[in-house]
Amino acid sequence: MSKLASTPFTFALILVATSANAQDVPFLLDPVVVSSGQDNVASDTPQSVSVVGAEGLEREQPTTIGDALQDLPGVTTIGSDRVLGEGFNIRGFGSDLAGGENRLILQIDGTTKFFQQYRMGSLFTEPDLYKRVEVLRGPASSTLYGSGALAGVITLETRDAADFLEGDDRFALRQKFQLTDNGLGGTTSTIIAARPTDNFELLGALVYRNTGTIRDGDGNDISGSAFDAPSALIKGGYTFGQNRSHKITGSYQYWTTQEDDADYEQTSTGNPVFGTVDREVTDQTAILAYDFEPAGNPLVDFKLSFSYSDTLVEQENASSPIPSVLFEDSSYSYETVQLNAENRSSLSFGETEAHLIYGVQASRQTRTGEAESGFIRFQPGGTDTKFAAYAQAEVVFPFGLTLIPGVRYEYAELEPDSLNTAFTETVSNTAISPKIAALYEVTDTINVFGSIAYTERLPVLDELFDGTSGSLNLEPETALNYEIGASYSDTGLFQPGDAFVAKATLFRNEVDNLITRETQDDPFTNVADATLQGLEFEAAYDSERFFSNMAYTLIRGEGREVAGGPVAPLTSIPADEIALTLGTRLPQQNLEFGVKGIFAFDQNDLPADEDTTPGYAVYDVFASWKPEKGPFGGAEFRFGVENVLDAQYTPHLSSDPARGRTFRVSLAQTF
Repeated sequence: MSKLASTPFTFALILVATSANAQDVPFLLDPVVVSSGQDNVASDTPQSVSVVGAEGLEREQPTTIGDALQDLPGVTTIGSDRVLGEGFNIRGFGSDLAGGENRLILQIDGTTKFFQQYRMGSLFTEPDLYKRVEVLRGPASSTLYGSGALAGVITLETRDAADFLEGDDRFALRQKFQLTDNGLGGTTSTIIAARPTDNFELLGALVYRNTGTIRDGDGNDISGSAFDAPSALIKGGYTFGQNRSHKITGSYQYWTTQEDDADYEQTSTGNPVFGTVDREVTDQTAILAYDFEPAGNPLVDFKLSFSYSDTLVEQENASSPIPSVLFEDSSYSYETVQLNAENRSSLSFGETEAHLIYGVQASRQTRTGEAESGFIRFQPGGTDTKFAAYAQAEVVFPFGLTLIPGVRYEYAELEPDSLNTAFTETVSNTAISPKIAALYEVTDTINVFGSIAYTERLPVLDELFDGTSGSLNLEPETALNYEIGASYSDTGLFQPGDAFVAKATLFRNEVDNLITRETQDDPFTNVADATLQGLEFEAAYDSERFFSNMAYTLIRGEGREVAGGPVAPLTSIPADEIALTLGTRLPQQNLEFGVKGIFAFDQNDLPADEDTTPGYAVYDVFASWKPEKGPFGGAEFRFGVENVLDAQYTPHLSSDPARGRTFRVSLAQTF
């Protein structure tokens, strides 16, 4: 991999050196981050954060959300290419082996999503319903999003009617068709946006995605990868009052798939002993929110939201010969109601500005696991009720220093359901998540930043009430995270109108009292400690005719199973990786095309009984044409080839070979 690794850097230098004739930057290179507190561009945010906007999502033509995140530093999609087998890993957290996704937070429009089931993925949704994905890495996210975000937060934002209505438009229709050859799949997406009056907007979206069995690079079928998934989104907003200072918004999202004779295992290659099962998955998210932002009053920017989320998996007719509750007709669900109240205030003290965010949250998650024989011991049902209060300030001094202190206090009460005969007690815990971050503007183009964040992850229903492994004596996990970094952002480097942005972050996360178990039949215990550290780097260049971006990830992690015991590498650490995109534009023809490469190194920093995962290089190409005039005016034509060389490889932390060469073509037209 040493020769491979040097190639992306060489290409990037050549691209920057040969760019010419730019006028204006065609799109926002340094995107605004809206999920970390006060809205700032990414280079001015003292946290490691990445944004995938609408253009990035369209260019990727993703089948799942994970497809859209593969270029980001510190983020790894784990599990499999199956639509029901995908999970996420951020900075080494997020796998069954080293603590699952209890240590990261997923949100859709501010609503927390969570699902966990044996051999299943964690998020079931349609990527064409979204216009933006933000990933905040590290425990500093816990202040605003919830204690225990040792890894970080992934937030998804759905489309709005305003995304398709221009100027005085009252109505817009967007129709998109996409075809994929690997699996002979297709997608149709219909979006209707309306503005009946100046203060009322409405959006309706209907998407149907279908694919057959996907092949890997050797032409072998990835069993269980075929699926059909209809989905829908209804979203509206109404403003009223003086200066339209009041706003009510509501949305409802629905996704489902029904797979007959599907592999029981979805996160890995089907083991014949697990057999097949008929499975139906339904995911719903509903949100009602009220915003009040009176004009001329910087002290009030208030938002109240109520949300409902439900992920339901029903399965029957399992073929496995193993006599286990796993293969009985059963249902698994996570149903969550959540109430958020938050206000933002801005104050000025001479030339010093202070922006405050403070609020309270309450949620109740009901987990259900029921089979023909009743209690599912390894998926204990119950309720998890949380109350939290938080506050964060961003103080901007006139001499270039910004300080961001914050703290969150959370109370949790967990109760097993009536089917659980092993545990009947209610368990309560508290957690605190303080942080302090600072950013200093060294020059107009260079920032340096650093942060210290602490969080506590409280034990969850599985760990407390599992029929075999549950333990009521668990202590909360704790994480103390240090980060330092620098960013550079400038325009007009080589020609008028070009732009370059780069950001590097070093982190060290010291975790104590990790909760784990040696086998499925052993009790959960607090192990001694673990340390995860690494480097994340992102850079992007853009001009009228050329663009490029690069991401580099290096993570190391080790821990002890018992106090005083030997230190060993963690099994959940992703391979070192470089992702590089190089592209060019022909402005007169409204054409854009380019190539993307992902270069993964060997992962051999593993326990002695683990096999090395070989490194690999995978190349994609993409092109788009957006004619403004003529018979195709307003249309968007996109073409892409994933894994151009049809390489056979298995990403580290995934159990299946990745998909082989895949052609994608799409046509979208807005009327």
